[in-house]
Amino acid sequence: MIPEGFITSLLDRADIVDVVGRYVTLKKGGRNFMACCPFHKEKTPSFSVSPSKQIFKCFGCGKAGNAIGFLMDIERLDFPDAVRRLAEIYGMEVPEDRTPGRQEARKKARALSDFMKEAADYYTSCLRNSTKAIDYLKAREISGETAERFGLGYSPDGWHGLEAVFPGDRYKAQELLTTGLVLEKNGRRYDAFRDRIMFPIRSPKGTVIGFGARTMKGDEQPKYLNSPETPIYHKGSELYGLYEGRAAIVEKGRAIVCEGYMDVIQLSQAGFREAVAALGTSITPEHVKKLFKLSDSVYFSFDGDSAGRKAAKRALDAALPVISDDQAAHFVLLPPEHDPDSLIKAEGPEAYEREMEKSLPLTVFLKSILVEGKELIYAEERAKLVAQAKPLILSMKSAPVLKLSLMKEIAALARLQLEDLEREWGVATERKTVERPSSAPFPRPGGPYPGRFGGWDARFDWRRRPAPEPRIGVQDVRDRMLQCFLAYPQLLGEFSAQIEDEFVMSPSPAANRIVEVWRAAAGEDDGEPMSPAALLMRLSESPDAARYESLLAGELTLDTPEEGARLELRRAFLELELERVKARELVLGSSGAAIEELRRLKCRRTELMKLIEKAVADERVYRREQEDVSRTREFAKNELGEGATALSDNPKVRAIQELLFGKMRAGKPEPKKLPASSPAAAPAVAPPSASPFGAPPSPFGNPPAPAQ
Repeated sequence: MIPEGFITSLLDRADIVDVVGRYVTLKKGGRNFMACCPFHKEKTPSFSVSPSKQIFKCFGCGKAGNAIGFLMDIERLDFPDAVRRLAEIYGMEVPEDRTPGRQEARKKARALSDFMKEAADYYTSCLRNSTKAIDYLKAREISGETAERFGLGYSPDGWHGLEAVFPGDRYKAQELLTTGLVLEKNGRRYDAFRDRIMFPIRSPKGTVIGFGARTMKGDEQPKYLNSPETPIYHKGSELYGLYEGRAAIVEKGRAIVCEGYMDVIQLSQAGFREAVAALGTSITPEHVKKLFKLSDSVYFSFDGDSAGRKAAKRALDAALPVISDDQAAHFVLLPPEHDPDSLIKAEGPEAYEREMEKSLPLTVFLKSILVEGKELIYAEERAKLVAQAKPLILSMKSAPVLKLSLMKEIAALARLQLEDLEREWGVATERKTVERPSSAPFPRPGGPYPGRFGGWDARFDWRRRPAPEPRIGVQDVRDRMLQCFLAYPQLLGEFSAQIEDEFVMSPSPAANRIVEVWRAAAGEDDGEPMSPAALLMRLSESPDAARYESLLAGELTLDTPEEGARLELRRAFLELELERVKARELVLGSSGAAIEELRRLKCRRTELMKLIEKAVADERVYRREQEDVSRTREFAKNELGEGATALSDNPKVRAIQELLFGKMRAGKPEPKKLPASSPAAAPAVAPPSASPFGAPPSPFGNPPAPAQ
């Protein structure tokens, strides 16, 4: 397990603009960088990278995250591999778990890997020197280039060939026996693979972890031998050809799963480099999950005989629990006389591509299996259909929409209502409705409202309107405060006392989230404020992690400056305290006691109202200054050309301008001066709906105007 402290340090050191810029061309746009999203097709850039917050967000497809998340998405990596990749970019070494047990396990794994690598090199050299093996591969129409790409080899027809490869004590090592390269009988060791074509099985990183071995004799059984399970090789999670085909899977956006080594090699040689195969076992959910991490489409292509159809059914069972609504599984049903290898040899790659185009989507294949052999005109057959469909469809935990669609189709086939099927399967859901308020008049046909010409309108029927779905958004002042804290973690330290007073003992879920973020930021070892990306990573195990990510991504749209966030938070804390004081006054007032405390609360209420009024005024001044800067930039671009600066009469704004743009360049004509900002002039420059920070309005809204 990678230490959390290292991940935080890595994110603080990494520059997300540099990381993303290695894959896409970024252009400066205000404080952020923009590009066309690398995760979906678009013509207008909607992919934003924030150097200050160290996060990215696509406003088209919704993808967002930090530098590690970007590498996971762009290279389809697991989290640990993405951390190692980012560490490699910045020359940092990932610390390993140094407990004695872990160190011993790593030592053993390295020994097994070394034996496998040396054996693979040995088999490859033997292939070059074996006319029989080369002739066999030529007869199977496997080119030398393909053999080299997959690292094919040959195990000589002898009992002790590996003894020369691992001389002395190495041949007697327990690790060599564990690899399955040699077997032992009566205290004597001998080679496990003899006179066979060798297929090295590589991990996603390219290290040899096992072998498949095929006989060259037509009548020898078994036709294939495979390495046993070892600490570095697990058949249920590894796929043959995944290392060789990974790049093609990502590039083409699909993976093809076939039955055997030869199918993978022939498909790859024919141009289908995205082909992989299970290793002497059925496809497992772990296999499918691994492929869906690389691509959103997986094609299962097995032989056209009855055994191939059974393999397709097992693949369906493996896909159902892991597929999600934005992923697709297809089943390629070849003619009974063909497998992928024979079809390509007989009719060419185009024939196989045509079969791919005719593939059945998962839902169609599932229904074809369920209705096969049933006469649905009989109730008994329909009942059998429902019983067989239940475990398959209910296993779809990650695809609620697809699951519901299938349930509707099964209900239709069984001549049932969806509600009846849900009740039978024990998944009936209560459908909430919002009742019409009793005081509200209900429109009648021919009445004076609500239709344009009078009469009843279904849009106004409140009696059966579905309840609104919950949405993650900034609907509470506390959520907006949380958004500011996520964007600027350093503010958590500034407002630490207020957070402790206001939120630590609060039962509000929104308050609890602020406290969680506050405590996560306080856990920084060196006392330095962490970046928003690092804070988000520290909160990744929280049940509210998705909400935090959504709020921070939303702040990319608002793009509130740090000082603006600070002023918003200051006012918000004062307003929350004022509400607390008012509530306390009501409680004490109804009891008729504690006169002294009531007097104190009244004084505090008056003081808070003055502080809030001052906070509102401070915000107004700051926003106006930001508006001046915005107008200055626009004026410089539109009237004076790029690089020129229009100076404001406001000395404070002038200082900001000189800080932002520098002194006027020599030789430039005297620039026109803008009129000092005034409330009356502001709307002519910025529409009322625009944020004073040059972005959409803050969820707090503008500060209230002072009382006249």
